Amino acid sequence: MKQLTPMDSHFFYFEAPNQPMMIGSLWLCDQSTAPGGLVRHKDILQYVSDRLNTTSYFRRRLEKAPFQLDDPYWLDDENFDLEYHVRHVGLPQPGDWRQLCIFTARTMSRSVDMERAPWEIYIIEGVNNVEGVPPNSFAVLIRFHHAYVDGKASLELTTAMMEETADHEYGRRDRVEVAERAPTRLEMWSRTTPRMMGQAWRSMRAGLTAGRKSIELARRLRSEAKPEQRRVPRTIFNVQISPHRSYGALTWNIPELKRMRQLCPGATLNDVVISIIAGGMRRYLSHHNQLPASESLVAMCPVSVRPSEAMKDCGNLISAMFIGIGTDIGEPLERLSAVRRRTARGVPLARDVLCDLNNAVGDMMPPYVRALGAWLQNKSRLASTVPLVNTLITNVPGIPGLVPRYFAGARIVNVFPLAPVSDGMGISHCLTGIYDDLNVGVLADRNIVSDMDFYMSCIQASTEEYRALLAELEQTTAASMPARVEAPKPATNEQADAEPDAEKKPKLAAAGRAKPAAKASESTVSETKGAKSAGAA
Repeated sequence: MKQLTPMDSHFFYFEAPNQPMMIGSLWLCDQSTAPGGLVRHKDILQYVSDRLNTTSYFRRRLEKAPFQLDDPYWLDDENFDLEYHVRHVGLPQPGDWRQLCIFTARTMSRSVDMERAPWEIYIIEGVNNVEGVPPNSFAVLIRFHHAYVDGKASLELTTAMMEETADHEYGRRDRVEVAERAPTRLEMWSRTTPRMMGQAWRSMRAGLTAGRKSIELARRLRSEAKPEQRRVPRTIFNVQISPHRSYGALTWNIPELKRMRQLCPGATLNDVVISIIAGGMRRYLSHHNQLPASESLVAMCPVSVRPSEAMKDCGNLISAMFIGIGTDIGEPLERLSAVRRRTARGVPLARDVLCDLNNAVGDMMPPYVRALGAWLQNKSRLASTVPLVNTLITNVPGIPGLVPRYFAGARIVNVFPLAPVSDGMGISHCLTGIYDDLNVGVLADRNIVSDMDFYMSCIQASTEEYRALLAELEQTTAASMPARVEAPKPATNEQADAEPDAEKKPKLAAAGRAKPAAKASESTVSETKGAKSAGAA
């Protein structure tokens, strides 16, 4: 049995009815590509059963320590019930994007049964009226508890559900299924007692690490990582959240986003995306007269510290940087420059200092103290009184390559991510990519963002703002390119003898007109799909 780390247990202990700690993704699948053009539910059950044999992680459930004196353990469930985890539902007609977002938001408002493996798959039939998706398609909503996986680990588990061919070999078993016997109470005490006796040593060792990293953090904050903003402004997002959610999504074209990096030399793809989101948040808050006048909203941006050899492991291996995203800056190029400057300082700090510091602080406290602290926080709701961060912007690694992926023979058309919200942070932005698309999924408390359609239109307007600047830059660059001179062709011996020396002058080819910059509206999927969003009670 593998024990939860302090970071994993953080998501387990902070679970509450108003803030389920669930992450997930929404897939749109075209079943016309499947053999016979139809995927039946029993075929999906068999397919999922076959794919589960590629990893044991889907069968893991939590085994709690006696009286919760220690962090829980992961255990292979000997009574694993596949049909409990895979649910079949029908989407209300007309089966459009709004209805799909409503169902997604309502489902993300609930947690999972932590006595079972903490994941669910919803097969959503009746997706008939979503732009870019053929009629009679279906959607797949897959959800994991955050204690189970972080972004990179969830990618490994979701890709385990995908194949590169529509012809699945049903009934194939790639490994032997092994289920662990549930330990007795005596066996659990035999694990818990030594852990409790060794807590003093772990606390002392972690305290030394925490002290060293705290000194390094203070030194960096005074020098190369000095923050440009010293406090987090209070906004409409920094309140106690309800159990109800709203959800929206937007699609960008990755090659176009990469070209936008030219607007600010040295900017990364993440810098561009953060700047676009910041522009959308600025518009939304301005519309509601809630924009802080002189301070930027601060986003928590998780940074993965998972090594390549641990990609297939469950659990959380993440740090985080906290940056002002420039919502106080109206000029988009200036905002992008500020974001690039701040992320360049924040990423090294997150990887070198904050990750070890966070883990050390978790190890310093006994598990029952951490559990008690989380319980007190969930009851008192103190996180909403002092703003620590305004929003979450996280980039989950996308499905690599341009090779089509299939689920039970149905081609996966697109994938939209989901990340949780919590008290004091009522909106989250999660990004992931597939093929040439980069998708952002926005999950929010419905009491805070009841007009999700308008919020997504604000992000779309910010996208158009950067798109217009890119088109202007590309046209200026093309116009400033020097005319190409065609080199003269070498004369043949006969031509050289026939022409006098005075007439042997090279002929200049007329300079051709520069190729006009391609219209951005023709190079992005987001304009055909538009801002996709809806809210759910």
